[in-house]
Amino acid sequence: MNAGSSTVAGRRPRSVELDPRAPGLTLRGVFQIFIRQRSAQIIAALLVPVAALRIVVGDFSLWDGAVAAAVLALHPFTEWVIHVGVLHWRPRKLGRWTLDTELAREHRLHHESPHDPRYWCTPMRGALIGMAIAAGVAAIVTPTWALWLSFLLAVIAIGLVYEWTHFISHSSYRPRGRLYRRLWRHHRLHHFKNEHFWMGVTMHLGDLVLRTNPSPKAVPTSPTCRNLLGQDPAS
Repeated sequence: MNAGSSTVAGRRPRSVELDPRAPGLTLRGVFQIFIRQRSAQIIAALLVPVAALRIVVGDFSLWDGAVAAAVLALHPFTEWVIHVGVLHWRPRKLGRWTLDTELAREHRLHHESPHDPRYWCTPMRGALIGMAIAAGVAAIVTPTWALWLSFLLAVIAIGLVYEWTHFISHSSYRPRGRLYRRLWRHHRLHHFKNEHFWMGVTMHLGDLVLRTNPSPKAVPTSPTCRNLLGQDPAS
């Protein structure tokens, strides 16, 4: 997704060493750049105290594993829904007002300039609001504070995995592992083949179930991958 920190994340890489688009970049090199990103630092800063608090609270049971498993099982579908319904949101007119969000605007810029590192990381304001809403809903339905913390810990951990997977998918590094390479290929198809398919970033179960994971040969190349509002840039 979008925005970054004070090097790449400050919207401009300061040197080749800090440029995730530099040729010949290794996995370690990508990681060294990734940990400088503001979004990665904020999510990690949330993960550590929540994990520590969960340990302090104690009261561990099999239900903690069940909560984590449920979050993981739902993630491919929440990721799909967020990508389709939030990131690909089209502005709506309501009288004199236009309904739009920072997340959608930044994601449109990301599609317009998919090679620009400024738009590879999630805008934290929108992400934190989303996490707060999820945490609030979970606080209502979870029976104990211990399970609520387990839920929150799972959500934050998955958020960090999402940031990393999306970042590496746009970097110059070419994954060697079968799973990573498949994720990399599918995300690039979303950006350069057809923006209506391959919505998953960290998992593709949502695409498989919801039928947005076709063979690339079965769908046309979209003229509006770079413009989610539907105008062909070549026209």
